[in-house]
Amino acid sequence: MPDSECQYIELSDLQSEIGERIGFVEHWVKVEIESLSESRGHHYFGFIQKDAGRIAARARGTVWASRAGIIKDFEITTGETLKTGLCIVVLAQVVFHPVYGLSLDLLDIDSSYSIGRRELERRATLERLRRDGFLEMQQELALPLLPSRIAVISSDKAAGYGDFVRQLSENVKGYHFNITLFNSLMQGDNAPDSITSALDSICEDGSYDTILIFRGGGAESDLYCFDDYSLACAIARCPFPVITAIGHERDLHIADMVAHDHFKTPTALAVFLTDWVETVENEMEQGMEAVLSAVVERLDAADSEVNRCVTNIRFALFSAINTLENQLALSQAAIGAADPRSILKQGYVLAVGKDGTVLRNVGSAAAGDEFCLRFLDGRWDCLIEKAVEKTAEKTAEKTAEKAVENGSVDNEDNE
Repeated sequence: MPDSECQYIELSDLQSEIGERIGFVEHWVKVEIESLSESRGHHYFGFIQKDAGRIAARARGTVWASRAGIIKDFEITTGETLKTGLCIVVLAQVVFHPVYGLSLDLLDIDSSYSIGRRELERRATLERLRRDGFLEMQQELALPLLPSRIAVISSDKAAGYGDFVRQLSENVKGYHFNITLFNSLMQGDNAPDSITSALDSICEDGSYDTILIFRGGGAESDLYCFDDYSLACAIARCPFPVITAIGHERDLHIADMVAHDHFKTPTALAVFLTDWVETVENEMEQGMEAVLSAVVERLDAADSEVNRCVTNIRFALFSAINTLENQLALSQAAIGAADPRSILKQGYVLAVGKDGTVLRNVGSAAAGDEFCLRFLDGRWDCLIEKAVEKTAEKTAEKTAEKAVENGSVDNEDNE
C-alpha cells in the first residue's frame, strides 16, 4: 500500500497524459459495424473486429454532422446503405477524451473497398451458378404462343407494379391480360426467401404459362437481394419462363442473368407483353391471308381445270355428234337411195305378188298367178299367162349340163 506521503495526480491529468502520449494517429482501418445511431446530425458507430468468430477488438466511432456528407457519398457511389454486419474501410483519426475515452473520428469511407467486395461476391455466385449448370436452364424453355395466364411476383405497394398495370390496361390495341399477383418482399435480406416461396406456389399450381418478377427503381443496396444464389437457383429451376424487370438502369443482376429474358423497368416489360401479342396477331393475320390466298389460287386452278375438262368434253361431244350426224346423213342417203320410191322415180317398176311380197325373179311366180306392177304414180294389176325364163345364159347353162350328162365332154377329152 502506498504511504500517505506518496505523490498522486488527478484522473483528468492522467487522461491528458494518455492523450499526449497517443499523439496524432490516423489510419485507414477495416472494421465491421456492430451498431449505429444518429442524433442531431451526428452518427455514432460501434465497430468490432472478429477473429475465428470471436470479437478480437472493439472501438467507438463518430461521424460528426460537419462530415456527414461522407456517408451520403458512400451510399450514392456504392448503392450500399450503412448497416450492422457491413464491413467497411474508414479513414480514422484516433482521439482520446478525458470523459468519453478512446474513440475514432471518421474522416472518410473507402467506397472502392465495398464495391470491390460486392463484385467479388457477385462473381463467385455467377461462377457457382455456371458450375452447377443453372445459368442456361431457363433458355431451354420456349415461350408460349401467347401469355394466357401470367403470374406476377411483386409488391402491390410498389410504384413499379402500378406502372406495369397502368401500361397494360392503357395499351392502344385494347388487349386484355389475365394477371395474378403474388405479393412478396422485394428488397432486404428476407426478399430472396419471400420470392422463392412465391415461385414455389406458382409452380405447384401449374396453371400459369409465364412468370414475371419485377420492382421499381431504388438504391443499389435495395437490389442486392437479386444477386442471391438461392433465388437464382429457384428461378433457373422453374418449369415456366421467368421474365425479370428489376428496375435499375445501370446494372444487370444475377436474377436477370438466369431468367429467360429481362427488362430494365416494369414499364418496358409491359410494352414487351403488348408487342408480343401484337406480333402474334399480325402473324395470324398474315397466316390467314396466306391460307386465303392459297385457297383462292387452288380454287382458280381447279376452276381452270374444270373449264378445261368441260371444253374437252364439249369438243368430244361435238365431235361425236358430228360423226353421228355424218353417219346419220349417210344412212339417210343410203336409205333414201334404197327407197322404192326413189327407184320408181327413175322409171323402174316394182313387181309385187298377191300376198304383197316383192317378186325378185321369174321363178317367184308361175303362170296363172296374179301380181301387180307398181309405178311411182300407181299400179297395174296383172295375170301371168306364161313364164319366159332368161335366155341365152340360161340356155347355155342347160346345154352344158345336158352335155355333161351325155358324156360328150368326156369324149372330147378322149379325142
